[in-house]
Amino acid sequence: MMDRRSFLSLAAALPARGAAARPFDVLFIAIEDLATCQSCYGNPVCRTPNLDALAAGGVRFDNAQCAFPLCNPTRSALLSGLRPPTTGVLGNSLDWNTRLRPGTTLPEIFRAGGYETVRVGKIFHAANGPNVFDDSARWSRVIPEREGVPKPSREKDPAPRVLFGNVSAGERRAVYDYRAWVWGPQGRGDLDCNDGAIAEQGVRVLSKKPGDKPLFLALGFHRPHLPLHAPAKYFEMYPPASIPLPRNPERDPDDLPHKYGKLVDHAMTDATRREAIAAYYACVTYVDACIGRVMAALKSSGRDRNTVVVVFGDHGFHIGEHRLWQKMTLFEQSCRVPLIISVPGVTKPAVCRRPAECVDIFPTLAELCGLKPPAGIESISMVPLLRNPARPWKKGAFTYINNGKTVRTERWRYTEWGGPDRAELYDREADPGEFTNLARDTKHASTAAELSRLLEGDWRAALPPA
Repeated sequence: MMDRRSFLSLAAALPARGAAARPFDVLFIAIEDLATCQSCYGNPVCRTPNLDALAAGGVRFDNAQCAFPLCNPTRSALLSGLRPPTTGVLGNSLDWNTRLRPGTTLPEIFRAGGYETVRVGKIFHAANGPNVFDDSARWSRVIPEREGVPKPSREKDPAPRVLFGNVSAGERRAVYDYRAWVWGPQGRGDLDCNDGAIAEQGVRVLSKKPGDKPLFLALGFHRPHLPLHAPAKYFEMYPPASIPLPRNPERDPDDLPHKYGKLVDHAMTDATRREAIAAYYACVTYVDACIGRVMAALKSSGRDRNTVVVVFGDHGFHIGEHRLWQKMTLFEQSCRVPLIISVPGVTKPAVCRRPAECVDIFPTLAELCGLKPPAGIESISMVPLLRNPARPWKKGAFTYINNGKTVRTERWRYTEWGGPDRAELYDREADPGEFTNLARDTKHASTAAELSRLLEGDWRAALPPA
């Protein structure tokens, strides 16, 4: 139950709305595999005018970290408020329904609180191979992505680039990277790919007259998840020859206590690297355009005056940094995510540089909408941070992986693979690329020891001052 301090904090945070005021609606936008490559995060090449506009009107978190750099674990954490070691969802093959109790997840709390909860696209992890993880019981309504949307034509699509085109069909089925690293244009118009259809369904929902219940609308966009397909006009925006390649030291990261595979990088030339990055940017710009359509509908409907908007990437993604091409690392590119939150009457345009955790989105939305999250969640509301993005906050944000764990503070990233004898320490002020591991540098022994204790204490040890 909400204590007096929390109640007073909420009352101070929210605008005067009156006893009969309608609760906030919520527009909850999840984007798969989205690195912080948007223009608003400092990338001079990738074009994201709609996300930039959202960021300019709300709180943009510059140091937001995912719970786990893989779809199923991080989404299960965010939607339950529980950390991956607690949920036990540590990979994509486990049906999260067996671990997240009915009635305890984010959409269920909103539905129990009187909301109509509508999903389009991917919010919970939906499937692994032939196994489907059904989430329909967790929502008021699930709208199929292409329901009532014209079927796309593929007749004029060029043959896609297949990075591992020389491997056998059996190998492609067995190795994810073999079958996933495919890119190229599909269709001409936005509705020719499924993310455009998701945006169309969102526009239709928002364009209808509001019902008796407040609305929780969740849109889950698929791109820039592999394979990298988007309508042709977005590929035309990024000629591969103009794409800069990331700068990596020789043999990076071969000297680390944990070894990452470089299967994809070894299969690439500089030309294909540029093609792959251009394809990733094309997909990001496509999703940005889809979000722009949704935001235009929100504004034209007048709902924007009473709607909390949350936009986030479920985890990051490497596009050549450290010669890596995927997620599932404990480097910044894999753990850090874009996160933008806008709340009418509460937030002002700001950039927050405090460590933030996506697992905290659940209690934040619950507090803003006057709902009670389940007892025992391992996350806290960010409403105080939304009110004052410069206030003291957590000591660090945690990301977990099967055999490793990292904590990101404002200055440092510290990672352990089983213990402090297999550690990584990066000074992100001096080394934002995380190339120089200082864990065994005697000059930084006290910092490593302090962060090791913080890592061991986990999220409770990092809580902000009262």
